[in-house]
Amino acid sequence: MTRRHERLQEIECEMSSGNVFADLGIGNPEEELTKAKLVWELEQIIKRKKLTQVEAAKIMGISQPKVSALIRRKLEGFSVERLIHFLNALGQDVDIIVKPKPRSRKQGILSVYHDCNSSSVPMVAKGR
Repeated sequence: MTRRHERLQEIECEMSSGNVFADLGIGNPEEELTKAKLVWELEQIIKRKKLTQVEAAKIMGISQPKVSALIRRKLEGFSVERLIHFLNALGQDVDIIVKPKPRSRKQGILSVYHDCNSSSVPMVAKGR
């Protein structure tokens, strides 16, 4: 057995829950995942519209350093509601659908779906 093969056998692996924030033990993992998905959408829109950070900041009503923080995934101080407001300011509709959860699942979830009919990159992202 090679030395590399021996090292690979020593690596412990664990199946993901589908939410990296939950896997890492971060508080409010569903909210953090939702914020991450909304920021991904914001970044895609900014890129698609070819906006500078200064232009995006003006449209969203925040400073350029805050746009930079969003792009770098520094999400402290940004609520889901505020991120939705930024999406609206950038000309996006945001739909919130409330429906009963399946009995087989313990908790309700919050999902973010990308509209595949729009002109940006398709993405379906769902919480656990």
